[in-house]
Amino acid sequence: MLIPDHESEIDYLNYEAISQTVVKLLKNDREHPFTVGIHGDWGAGKSSILKMIETELSSDKNVVVLWFNGWTFEGFDDAKTILIESTITEISRQRSNSRKVKDKASELLKRVNWLKITKRGSGVAINLLTGLPSPDQIETAVRALRSLGQDVANIEGSEVPDKLEEIAGFLKTAEASDNLPETIHKFREDFQDLLKKAKIKQLIVLIDDLDRCLPATAIQTLEAIRLFLFVPKSAFVIGADEAMIEYAVRQYFPNLPVVSGPLTYTQNYLEKLIQVPFRIPALGAQETRIYVTLLLVQSIVGEKHDGFEKLLAKAKGSLKEPWHVANLPQKEVQKVDESAKEDLNAAFILAQQIAPILAEGTKGNPRQIKRFLNAMLIRQVIAEARGFDQHIKQSVLAKLMLAERFQPDFYDHMSTQAMSASDGKASDLAVLELSGQSEHLEEKNKSTDKKSGKEEEITQQTELSKWRDREWLKKWLKLEPELATEDLRPYVFVARDKRLLASVADLGNLETLISKLCGTKIQIRQAESDVKELTAADAGIVFNALRERVVRVGRFETAPQGIDGLTIVAKHHPHFQGELVALLETFEPTKLGLWVVKGWNESITESQARGKLIEVFRGWADQNDNKMLSSAARSAINALEHVAN
Repeated sequence: MLIPDHESEIDYLNYEAISQTVVKLLKNDREHPFTVGIHGDWGAGKSSILKMIETELSSDKNVVVLWFNGWTFEGFDDAKTILIESTITEISRQRSNSRKVKDKASELLKRVNWLKITKRGSGVAINLLTGLPSPDQIETAVRALRSLGQDVANIEGSEVPDKLEEIAGFLKTAEASDNLPETIHKFREDFQDLLKKAKIKQLIVLIDDLDRCLPATAIQTLEAIRLFLFVPKSAFVIGADEAMIEYAVRQYFPNLPVVSGPLTYTQNYLEKLIQVPFRIPALGAQETRIYVTLLLVQSIVGEKHDGFEKLLAKAKGSLKEPWHVANLPQKEVQKVDESAKEDLNAAFILAQQIAPILAEGTKGNPRQIKRFLNAMLIRQVIAEARGFDQHIKQSVLAKLMLAERFQPDFYDHMSTQAMSASDGKASDLAVLELSGQSEHLEEKNKSTDKKSGKEEEITQQTELSKWRDREWLKKWLKLEPELATEDLRPYVFVARDKRLLASVADLGNLETLISKLCGTKIQIRQAESDVKELTAADAGIVFNALRERVVRVGRFETAPQGIDGLTIVAKHHPHFQGELVALLETFEPTKLGLWVVKGWNESITESQARGKLIEVFRGWADQNDNKMLSSAARSAINALEHVAN
């Protein structure tokens, strides 16, 4: 059973603490308009919190709760009019028995239709700086629309002239002399009157997926709220990543000053629009362990199972005090269903093993965790369908998939070894796993300073240093089970669906940026400011995607596509500099072009990464298979050491 990857009313992570606080705020102040922001990265759980709020409030007949997804209407119409029209239409629908409500709604919709018609028909739209179009502009719009001879704003073609005259006449008589402030004030008065006639004590609009919209759509939606709908007894709860909204502000208003007082203009803009912000925290290792346990148990018994519901209640209880070490006891997991005790026990053990690295790799993002687990479950189903599921151990599969997801070049190296070996075993894994054990023994027996012959052999395996030096892999090697004795071929074969882990949905809107970073030098320079603004999680996605493209090239006589993009990411997110140097170390020097020793001063600035880069260059300088590279590497070493001094 797969884990549902969409918003859920089931609270796995004690998000009710946020949803119930928002509900309490809404109930305690129904007279004044205000906006609430539910902030978090993509996949953090914003939509689920909005669903919980909707469920809690929908039973009150005096409250109208509307759900608006701006992304659904992306590209169909002007965002301002869509939000306003949707709100008025839904109020009218929910109060369809009242003639006064329907008449008032019709009057307001006529204004909205005029906004849509002028936008579509003549390009003469409301100018937010000068107010409504003049009567001359209206006449121009009417003539232009008459010439279209096609459906406009859901009006039959034969009806267009009469309808346009009617709408234009309405505007001339009612609003020809209004300026912008008066127009907005009048619309608000009429909208407030609609709420009164509908006997609505509070209107609550839940706005989801705003951070998925294009900048213009996001800003127009927010402006529609503040300009037209922000009246007493109205409240708006907006689920969005604030970093994406700040990005939308920068794109939509490119000529605004960078700062305004102590804050940036984008922060001031967001604070003006959203009065009460809530930030969804990323999951830590303990919370991820509980979350993974619950998801795996649900995949075994289903979410409606009595035993699962009891386990969920205990999990939420343990998360109420996150400063304490929270966990679900193994016996509680086993008690969920006696008939599935063995599978439940395996799920518990797996969650304990993979949660810490999964929490670190996904930056505690619930959606990324779900997708990892779903990809693992899908591969088990594929193995079963193909008849070799008896060769797949869940713990081995999960450990390999962690490497595939977060260290793709290492995974490719090991899988290539396994597929070329007659027994399906990766020889380097045995060395690396023993290396991790010997490191532990060294710490335990520092006084002896003696090494076994096997350990000396490991020390001499300098070609594996590029893997051993990675902190992530050190943690991964310590995970159970050890893989050196496993035939990895069934796992590599079933992993041919690996695109599941790097899908468009995972990359989100980062695909455009990744494409630019694989483009020309001008495109890369233009994208540098966007790279600088990336969150740590998004920078990791971009870095891994670029690294995978570089590795796939295979030949490095010339600079591979994507390498310049990697240097930009490492420059602005220094924690990737060590991994970039580790990638360079994997290149065979035999046919390596001279590009590889040039231009690292700006991107490799961390002392440890720079020291490692000098070591790599020394290795290239000492080899004899590529004499041009040897000479260039020696010169590059001198330049790097000069900068360091």
